[in-house]
Amino acid sequence: MRAILTYHSIDPSGSPISVAPEEFHRHTRWLASGRVRVVRLEELLRLPDSADAVALTFDDGFANFVEEAIPRLREYSLPVTLFVVAGHVGGDNAWGGRPDPRVPTLPLLDWSTLGRLAGQGVRLGAHTRTHPHLTAVPGAQLEDELAGAKEDIRRETGQRPEEFAYPYGDVNPEVARAAGVVYARACTTELRPLRPGELPELLPRLDMFYLREAGQLEAWGTGRFHRHLWVRAQARRIRQRLSAVGAGW
Repeated sequence: MRAILTYHSIDPSGSPISVAPEEFHRHTRWLASGRVRVVRLEELLRLPDSADAVALTFDDGFANFVEEAIPRLREYSLPVTLFVVAGHVGGDNAWGGRPDPRVPTLPLLDWSTLGRLAGQGVRLGAHTRTHPHLTAVPGAQLEDELAGAKEDIRRETGQRPEEFAYPYGDVNPEVARAAGVVYARACTTELRPLRPGELPELLPRLDMFYLREAGQLEAWGTGRFHRHLWVRAQARRIRQRLSAVGAGW
């Protein structure tokens, strides 16, 4: 089984974007145990579906990536892709100046630190310029959010991103086509492992918030593991439908 694993913030708040440091430390110990291969995203897509392998991704570029994640990733030589919100670098995750009451408002990495991480082997990807719902933005802004973020990261760090993550997992066919023009690979928030023949612009990921408790990641590939993911994915779909109804969509 192959899967893309995604984290956001490594902090003890318990919020929907957070995995506690001790939970992340347990994850990295298991990932380094040899039970699965940990490879870069582009390599993962080339492996056969029978391979037990994962790629690690982090969204948003929180400052605690350096404080909590990098020491463990380096200890175990685990490759990682960090998706950066180019227009908020050095700021915080109050996207559009509006804090989200469900999650903590936390500092983001600055360009100097991102450049240093790129030089040390961290793969930088783009997560747009301003973290909008991409299906709600007009064509010209969509191009700016996609191509503009890529150019910002290249200019500021010297690394040209080839991978992208959709904010909120918000994507439709038009947005996916636009992302596929600019990036070689793009990640959604669809909660499942990879299947044979995945479209590179619509890659699913496993949000590690749902695998943070002891024994959940370690059950990799078992019936219990798949049942847990199925239940979580169904609950997420129900929440999304209720949100759409509440918004009048």
